[in-house]
Amino acid sequence: MDGEVAQLAALAISANYRLSHPDDPMVWFAGQRAFASCARIVFFASREGRFGKKRRVALAETPVQWLDLLQAGGVERVLVTCSRQDQDDAGSQEETLPDRLSAGFAGGGSLWTMTTLSSGGGALCWRAGWRAAFPGARDGRIWQAEYMAEPCQGGEPGASVETASGALGRVLEEARAFALKQEFPRLAARFASAQALLEGRADPLALPRPPGPADTLDAPARRLLSAGQRAWIFDDPGAWRDQDFSQDVWKRYAVLSEALYSAVTAAIVAAVNASAPGPP
Repeated sequence: MDGEVAQLAALAISANYRLSHPDDPMVWFAGQRAFASCARIVFFASREGRFGKKRRVALAETPVQWLDLLQAGGVERVLVTCSRQDQDDAGSQEETLPDRLSAGFAGGGSLWTMTTLSSGGGALCWRAGWRAAFPGARDGRIWQAEYMAEPCQGGEPGASVETASGALGRVLEEARAFALKQEFPRLAARFASAQALLEGRADPLALPRPPGPADTLDAPARRLLSAGQRAWIFDDPGAWRDQDFSQDVWKRYAVLSEALYSAVTAAIVAAVNASAPGPP
């Protein structure tokens, strides 16, 4: 899955777990895989400066400090939302590169937001910006992730885990059948793997996975998140390499890819938001 989305999801799940289990040391948190490519992760807010000019103020210099900040500040739950950047306010597609195609580029894809909801109704929306601040890092940790908080109206939890699981399962079956018919066995195997994860069966493409935030989710949400991550092919420009589709097949490919993107993003949102405690 895209590193920026994976990190935001991991932060939200971890924050909800911390708020629900304040005495758990969460020994897995600081070294989790979602942080592996970043040498620095900082959390900022915008403050009014002299002469009305806004300035950034660092609220937390590490994710651990951010969790402490949320707990001390009375935050009760964290939600994520995914907003399309290729659609207008009425939901119609604009003449622009679809989010599913731009998702592999920095700043591309849909707009992902974490919303922290506090007692009394206060809400802050956190959005991430990544930059290659350490290009010469020998350990490969070249990125600095910066989360900026702004007051907002709050977020919605989105579809339920059950609804999102059903939608993803249907699209995965269509995608697997299409990939097989068009002779893309690697993609067909990946979709079959996502189906197995969603259904709680043995994963045919199982990989070693260290402990992390997903382990704190209930089983249905954990299966949904794992399936969504496995089905995320939108940062792989060579996934459908060397297509030689007829016009009709090309149209089918575009419709199916769009449906897969919608189902996968909705699955991630539903799984992550299932970690949130009850509404304030």
